[in-house]
Amino acid sequence: MKNKFRKILAAGLAVLTAVSLAACGGGEEMDGATSGDEFVYVPRYIPLDAENISSPILENGKLYYTTHIWDEKTGISRTTYCYDVASDAREEFKLDKGEMPEAANPNRMAADQDGNLHVIWEMSSWDEFDNYSRQLMLAKYDTSGGKIYMRDITDDVSDDNDNGYIQYMVVDDEGHIYLALDGKVCLFDGEGNYAGEVELSDTYIQGAAKGKDGKVYIAYYDWSGAEGGCVLAEVDFAGKKLGTTHPVTGDIRNMTAGMEKDFLLYDGTGAYEYDLATDTREKLLNWLDSDINGDYVDLAGVVDGRLVTMIRDWRTGETELAVLEKTKASELVQKEEIVVGAFTMSQELKAAAVNFNKANEKYHVTVKEYYDYNSDIEYNDAIANMNNEITSGKCPDILDLSNGNIKVEKLADKGVLADMNSFLKESSLFSRDSFIESTLNAYTYGDILVGIPKNFQLSCIAGKASKVGDRMGWSMQDIIDFAAEYPDAELIEYASRDEILRTFLMFNQDNFIDWVNGTCNFDTEDFKKILEFAASFPEEYDWDEERESMPTKMATDKLLLYTDTINQCEDVQVAEAMFNEPVTWIGFPTLDGSMACLLHCSSVYGITDKSKHKEGAWAFIESLLSNEDDMFSWGFSSQKDKLEKEIEEASKVEYITDENGELVLDEDGEPIIAGMGGFGYDDWSYTYHPCTEEEIETLRQLIEVAVPVPSGDEEVLTIISEEAAPYFQGQKSLEEVMGTIQSRVSMYVGENS
Repeated sequence: MKNKFRKILAAGLAVLTAVSLAACGGGEEMDGATSGDEFVYVPRYIPLDAENISSPILENGKLYYTTHIWDEKTGISRTTYCYDVASDAREEFKLDKGEMPEAANPNRMAADQDGNLHVIWEMSSWDEFDNYSRQLMLAKYDTSGGKIYMRDITDDVSDDNDNGYIQYMVVDDEGHIYLALDGKVCLFDGEGNYAGEVELSDTYIQGAAKGKDGKVYIAYYDWSGAEGGCVLAEVDFAGKKLGTTHPVTGDIRNMTAGMEKDFLLYDGTGAYEYDLATDTREKLLNWLDSDINGDYVDLAGVVDGRLVTMIRDWRTGETELAVLEKTKASELVQKEEIVVGAFTMSQELKAAAVNFNKANEKYHVTVKEYYDYNSDIEYNDAIANMNNEITSGKCPDILDLSNGNIKVEKLADKGVLADMNSFLKESSLFSRDSFIESTLNAYTYGDILVGIPKNFQLSCIAGKASKVGDRMGWSMQDIIDFAAEYPDAELIEYASRDEILRTFLMFNQDNFIDWVNGTCNFDTEDFKKILEFAASFPEEYDWDEERESMPTKMATDKLLLYTDTINQCEDVQVAEAMFNEPVTWIGFPTLDGSMACLLHCSSVYGITDKSKHKEGAWAFIESLLSNEDDMFSWGFSSQKDKLEKEIEEASKVEYITDENGELVLDEDGEPIIAGMGGFGYDDWSYTYHPCTEEEIETLRQLIEVAVPVPSGDEEVLTIISEEAAPYFQGQKSLEEVMGTIQSRVSMYVGENS
């Protein structure tokens, strides 16, 4: 096994020669980009030849973990105990379970400075009355796996208020053991005897580790400050209390002894060094800059001055070590740097960037995230910073257009975004005809295609065909007349005045505002009708816990319209199932009665016109669009061939068979169709059936007419809502309110056109 592991390490070294991260040429304009760093951390990947890894720890330069291997003969999951020397070898590490049953599993492990391994064994069982019980054993093993002692600690860590769930296990330099649970730290001496506990009130523990000083510290959330925040504190074993607290900016995923300073802290974004003497946290690296997906980092530690991480890709089940060497950027092969600007970084974008960087020899993608909730930057300041950078010389090569804080139409009008049609014409993978036309139309301004969505969802309003007729597309007046026809019924569930205002202005705001000429007309009869209609709804929706469920109200004509979000083919069945009769999709109200099915696009990326690396930017977008892994995708694919496969799968009829492969028949002798999942709401549930031709045709119609929400201005909606309130409350006349709205919006539009 040692020889095999050395071969794996040799393969990891070969990977290192192919991986050329770092100081990527052409990105010098971007603040904090990889190209501006003198040193970078270059990973060497070591695949772990093990499945179902659990309880991993990195101590004394070794990775300890357990793997679970199913034994067909015994019908139980046997556990093999191993440790990995991160530098050169792997060996099986067998532990003496003593009198414990074979099914006992390690709950937590920790090693002391002498190489002894401490293990919490867990045994779960149910008695004849189906009562659950659990036993916890604390054991200590020497470096060869020989048992030094074993103690039952079930009663020491459990009480009537908790079940003894252990979050962290740490051993200090004196051999004392610390078990961090939810709300307390249980203490045990060097012989495994219970020595008391440290109580924590109204908080939760975010990490526990031994520092470079050999003492144990915990990280927890302190609510006592003005704003609250994460702090570090030493656990005083002798005094059974916490020591001085040290403030930590932002949250952390976990912690371990530091490289040069007291602690290494890490989260899904990067790794940091923390100095207790100065209470300062300094960023060591961004995981993405080292081609590591921070969401997959299970643990990290320091081995011989190098940063070592265990990366578990929970999509594929693959696990590997990454040994990161601090390297001068000037020593690495230079790549062209492609910068993606995103208000917040999605999991999909993070995974796509890592996959692209590992595979591409010419380009390297860096993500510029404008808003990080762990930072001190305020939300509105992040929006301002992003907009300023986009329109300046620091504009990224690619923009994530999915976030509502990016005003795509305004950027298109200013010529910030390049025409994607030109890239589609030259692409060997895609053409314009590869995509659903309505999804491309959503990001087409004039003749310029500024972004290509990867996925989309639909939202639409439906009603009983027996009441609304068969016409798709309703005007504002149609809705008002329909509501008047059924005064005792609820029009739309959860509807308040503000919700009705927004619904009616969603597709109609541009009818009242001329952004080109900087004018507006909120003194019209149409707008008057919207305010009058909204005034007939309650200020706040009455949330009655005893109310009838929505499906019940729909089926009994107490609720007239249903707004549905369609993420998959089968969702077109839900409205009809709830109403319990055929439905018509009337869409959202428009002034002219045109059909308005709402198109929500996601994973939309555009290339900026000022980018000096358009070829590389398109290469990244192509890789993202062609990725077959849809783990992070939601909704329908915008690509025609993939959508057809989704439709084919949803329409496929499969029958239930018995153990002999024979069809299972119902009471009428008909084969039973296999379940396809379902939908539930309150006390109502529905099981999907294979989509019929009629249902698929309805879906195609909705996709064909779907349009994105017009790029209305949130500030305009805020002004209307604020100024309409006195009319709704009977304090001002309708004419007064309309005049004030006209005045304020006119001023705003004039200043922002």
